[in-house]
Amino acid sequence: MAYISLNHICKYYGKDETLVKALDDINFDLNKKEFVVILGPSGAGKTTLLNILGGMDFATNGNYLINGQDVCKYNGKELAKFRREKIGFVFQFYNLMNNLTAYENVCLATKRLKNTLEPKEILTKVGLKERLDNFPSNLSGGEQQRVSIARALVKKPEILLCDEPTGALDSKTGKNIIKLLKTLAKSEDSAVVVVTHNANIALVADRVIKINDGKITSDEYNEKVLDVEEITW
Repeated sequence: MAYISLNHICKYYGKDETLVKALDDINFDLNKKEFVVILGPSGAGKTTLLNILGGMDFATNGNYLINGQDVCKYNGKELAKFRREKIGFVFQFYNLMNNLTAYENVCLATKRLKNTLEPKEILTKVGLKERLDNFPSNLSGGEQQRVSIARALVKKPEILLCDEPTGALDSKTGKNIIKLLKTLAKSEDSAVVVVTHNANIALVADRVIKINDGKITSDEYNEKVLDVEEITW
């Protein structure tokens, strides 16, 4: 049985003539150590799907199972605990606390949690051993994104969700971030899901789920997974 399973997930807004089907009968499974890209144009339903995966929004219908537990049945308190303990988020614009150092930003994610990773260890793993005491304003865009990745990973999440993680980066830095995420997908006990409209990123993924108008149009494993350096950004 898959570790993560979405069954007939729907998200509707409005009703009758104003009904909008943001997600319409979404079905797929995920396993740990998979590097998956969810690909689609603006307005396709990617962000809505990401929000449901991350426990930031409720599905209208369907079941979202993690290790047999249905997240769709959680109340508000249970959902907050789920987000805190099970999910790691990496955002396009980093969302770092500007008055905290890189180290302090990562430490912040460990509050009220047990069995987290050591912040210095995870920052070293993402290549920031010499930048622990730097504030975000003294870090490059790529370094800030690495802090946000470390902040997400320090919790040992079961799902690492990345929303356009290279959208605010130049091509060289963006490639380095994707390399890092691919490495982490194999070395950490997490499923790594990248939501993007960039078709080039899909070429380096283990699996690509395409979505349009709230529906999955294809779900395929790449026969040939390209190296990040082989793609044109």
